[in-house]
Amino acid sequence: MTAHLTLDELYSLVLDDAAPSAAAAHLATCAACRAEADGLRQLANDLAIAQASTPSADALSRYQSLFTHVQQQPSLLRRMAAQMRAVLAWDSRQQVALQGVRSGAATAYRQLYTADDVEVELMVERSGRGRRVEGDLIADETGGRNEAALVELIAAGDRPLYATETDPNGLFRFDGIAPGTYRMVVTRTESAAIEIEALEIA
Repeated sequence: MTAHLTLDELYSLVLDDAAPSAAAAHLATCAACRAEADGLRQLANDLAIAQASTPSADALSRYQSLFTHVQQQPSLLRRMAAQMRAVLAWDSRQQVALQGVRSGAATAYRQLYTADDVEVELMVERSGRGRRVEGDLIADETGGRNEAALVELIAAGDRPLYATETDPNGLFRFDGIAPGTYRMVVTRTESAAIEIEALEIA
């Protein structure tokens, strides 16, 4: 019975390409040794591919520098810092009261809220059992232009009940709003969000 090639002979034949001619002749006649040699060749090929596909230290450094520019999910503190609180600057109901008119605000009233770089003007009107709220985001003179924005009316428990988007002129509208107290959040595309903490829809 002919002995099979040793592992060293197979390594020399496959990896070093330097095996004795007797080993090569044996390989031509022995199916078991040919299978072992083929397995070693496949392993050597896989190792060569893995080595060639391993990125260099310079490449890894370049890849990591690319990911430093990816925006991470902001923390709660950063999200709070990026949200401006608007304050009530004018309410037509107060003006009517100062003029001694009792019924002037029965069907409609206006409010103006101000924040650092924008004003939010609201017109609230009765519409059946609900209320119609028309709004206008007015950028300050240095702001240049209005941004697209999502406007939400949020009830207790941070549950958005009504949502709409502004048009290119900064106008928005809600219909069928139930009277009550809401938190209005205006989320803009490029600037800080605006919050009206306690918006009474009367």
